[in-house]
Amino acid sequence: MDGKLISSAEMKPVTTQSSTRVGLWVVIVCSICATFLISNYLVVNERMAALERKLESLQRGEILNSDVSFNEQTAGIDEHHARRKRALKRKAQVSAIADFEKRLRALEKRIDANNRSVLTPSKHSDWWFLAYLRGRDGRDGREGLMGPPGPPGKPGVPGIAGKPGAPGPKGEAGQSGNGTYKPVSGPPGPKGEQGPGGRPGRQGPQGPKGDRGRDGAGITGVKYVRWGKTKCPSGAQLVYEGIIGSSYYGHHGGGGEYICLPKVPKYDKYKDGYQSGSYIYGTEYEVKGFNPFKSNLHDHEAPCAVCYVSSRATQLMIPARNECPSAWTEEYHGYLMSENARHKQSRNFICVDRDAEFVHGSRADLNGALLYIVEGQCGSLPCLPYVAGRELTCAVCTK
Repeated sequence: MDGKLISSAEMKPVTTQSSTRVGLWVVIVCSICATFLISNYLVVNERMAALERKLESLQRGEILNSDVSFNEQTAGIDEHHARRKRALKRKAQVSAIADFEKRLRALEKRIDANNRSVLTPSKHSDWWFLAYLRGRDGRDGREGLMGPPGPPGKPGVPGIAGKPGAPGPKGEAGQSGNGTYKPVSGPPGPKGEQGPGGRPGRQGPQGPKGDRGRDGAGITGVKYVRWGKTKCPSGAQLVYEGIIGSSYYGHHGGGGEYICLPKVPKYDKYKDGYQSGSYIYGTEYEVKGFNPFKSNLHDHEAPCAVCYVSSRATQLMIPARNECPSAWTEEYHGYLMSENARHKQSRNFICVDRDAEFVHGSRADLNGALLYIVEGQCGSLPCLPYVAGRELTCAVCTK
């Protein structure tokens, strides 16, 4: 039993040898991996450097080709063909540069993918080893060369036409001809403006007497008095407005008609005081028993207006009617009025407007001339159609 068993002292050298072998293999594997990564990194950097050198050479060649003077560009047809060749070459270089840039971006993406997949540590303690393998970050490179100019743009929109220039200086007079050719008259010019009128000539002898002309229509206008109003109807012209005047109702003499006195008199030679026995008074309405008017006119003074119609030749006051015949124009209608039959003074009949007015502030019952509405009296006046005691109307017409 003791011969077959292995002591603990004999087992220690075996354990030490196996651990040494494992550590050696680990070192070898790590060295191989590090060598592979470093070589891969150097190869990639070399490729990128080669691509950058080639890109730089292409850009330098593009700049050199673009330095063409203006005189060379406009040298003629041969130079035009040369420019076309250079443009085609430039276009090929631009496409080659774009292809290199595309390949460079793809290579950078692959390097980033390898770095993320291979150099990503699984443990936090491995970061020092990867940082040692990668080394410190490189410095930023210098700015690259300016890229080639882009293709020419589309032609712009044509500008607005400029203002016309100032007229040039007058040219020198030409040399006179040698008389070989006769001058040819030009076309007639435009008609000139009419000149100023000349002075009037001497009066000629009197001509023979002409034939008598035809008689005119006789339209000279017509005037009438609108009793009881201060304005004229439409179509008539107001000559003046005033108040109705006549003699005192109790006097035997004096004027017997109603007249339209202006509101403002104008005197000539005069002497104040009563030197004669003829007088004129204002006229008051006497309509206490019956007032057919719209306003209360009793004991008020009556106004009047003198009207003129230029388009008609005659006027007519029709009593006992409040309308005009056909072909006549009605100026106004109203009621027939005059003095009281029992008074000493007799008056004419006048037609007072149905919308009669009064002079404001004149209700003082001072009498003077008076106006009463005229009523029909049967007997010599046929009844019917007249009615005894009925107030009569009237109308003023023109034609």
